[in-house]
Amino acid sequence: MHGRTILQWDKDDIDIVRFVKVDVLALGMLTASARPSIWSAPIPPLTLTAIPPDDPAVFDMIGRSDTLGVFQIESRAQMSMLPRLKPRSYYDLVVEISLVRPGPIQGGMVHPYLKRRMGEEIVVYAHPKLKPILERTLGVPISRSRSWRSRWPWAGSPRARPTSCGGRWAPFASAASCLR
Repeated sequence: MHGRTILQWDKDDIDIVRFVKVDVLALGMLTASARPSIWSAPIPPLTLTAIPPDDPAVFDMIGRSDTLGVFQIESRAQMSMLPRLKPRSYYDLVVEISLVRPGPIQGGMVHPYLKRRMGEEIVVYAHPKLKPILERTLGVPISRSRSWRSRWPWAGSPRARPTSCGGRWAPFASAASCLR
């Protein structure tokens, strides 16, 4: 991020020095940047449907962690994951955001997912019944919903609550406890 300066303050410190707090999210900045006074050349009208969902230049920028001000992927933790995951689609971003959370990190799911995505590890399912549930995430239950869905085959239906499969959320451990 050559040429950029970022100052981060704790919200309580800002109160002490009597600075005005302004939260600026990416969507607000996009609205502000659409004003003609900000740009030297006129901007053609842009609608949500006109934005290409798979623009390679955008994903190249995201892959370089050039995401300052981009909601959900601007934190240091998210920015450090982006070059490793190299997202190339919207779903890749969903996975990336899901991985950088306490559950997947503490559950040991980050490295298996990354290794499988890079082809360094083969995709393995603890049981054949898990393949349709975990195939899209390379056999890794990266979210709470994937973890719960991985319990459904043993619970009998999606509406059943398989409480016998363990109470804490560590999806690898929880799914394995259902196999007993």
